[in-house]
This record gives sequence, C-alpha cells and structure tokens, in this order.
Amino acid sequence: MKRALVAALTAITLTGCAGIGGPDPDSPAIAVLDGQLRIKAPRGYCLDPAQRRDGDSGAFLLYGTCQGIRGNGPDPAAPAILTAGVAPGAFAAGQMPALATFLESEAGRDTLARGPNTAGVEILSMEQERDVLFIRARDTDTVDLAEEYWRAVFARSGTLVTLTVSGTAAAPLDPDTGLALIRRFVALTQRANPDG
Repeated sequence: MKRALVAALTAITLTGCAGIGGPDPDSPAIAVLDGQLRIKAPRGYCLDPAQRRDGDSGAFLLYGTCQGIRGNGPDPAAPAILTAGVAPGAFAAGQMPALATFLESEAGRDTLARGPNTAGVEILSMEQERDVLFIRARDTDTVDLAEEYWRAVFARSGTLVTLTVSGTAAAPLDPDTGLALIRRFVALTQRANPDG
C-alpha cells in the first residue's frame, strides 16, 4: 500500500481561466491520459501549453492567469499558479487516511517538495473532506513562488489527482483565498468527470 502511494505521488511530481465563482468558457476542460480524465481550472486561469506533459506514466498541467499566458482574459480571483498532476492506477477514497499518515512521515513530506531541497517542507494543516485530502504546506525551496501553498489529492476515474494552488513570491495568497481557490479547482475538475 505505502509503496503504491509513493509511486503514484512520485510520478505526479516528476511528470512534471474571473473570480472563484464560475467556469470560464474560454478555458475548457483539458483531457489527459487519452481522455481518461479532464482537468478544469477556475475562471481567469489558462493552461500554459509549453509546460504540458502527458504520457503513460502520468500527466502534468500548469496554469497561470489568462492575462499572463495569453495577454488577455478575465480577471482571476488572485495572481496564482495552479498545477494538476495525474497518475494512472486504481486508488480508492478509502485509502485517504493511509495517504494522510504517509504524508506526515519524512518520506511523505519529501513528495510535497517543489524542489530538490526537501528539508524546508512543513505541513501547516491537513484535513479530509469526503473523498478529498486538503493540505496547506510551506516549502522554503522556491524562488518565484510563495512559500505557502495548497494541495488537494483525490481519486477520480481510475487515477490519483493532485491539484495545487500557489501565490507568487511577490503576491502570496492569504489563507482564505488560497483555500477557496483550491476548493473551486477541485469542484470544477470533479464536475468535469461526473462518472467518478
């Protein structure tokens, strides 16, 4: 079980559009893994095609503000970078408690690092809501991104999905905005995959 969790989270790590209130018709759901799953970002955030990775081992998508990516578009909820990592393989919602326990270990915290230095990773809060694990973490090994960021992990359509939301170093997200944005990202992506 633990070995499978490490493999899935590692695959996600290495593989790698105006307000929070509604979807943006100009930012459609993006299909990955040959259509097995679709990722849907909140209004005001657009996919950076240069950063997209999608293969047998998993998929990785990066979103910035539509204004930053395309030069135009609706105002986002806040200046932020969003990512989506998708690892293929069966994963059940009932495994979330085991995943939470793993992430609290040293090896688990290493999977939350956004760079090679894992010593600066700290879990600030972690809670499970239904079938989603929400994590607020701090990672000091970053230059352009804010140290504090939000991550959500859940199973969908036979994959393990990890979504992240981070402010920039110049404009960190306040806790309420970060949490609302990651919740919206999760809700839109789950809605884009109604079969679960």
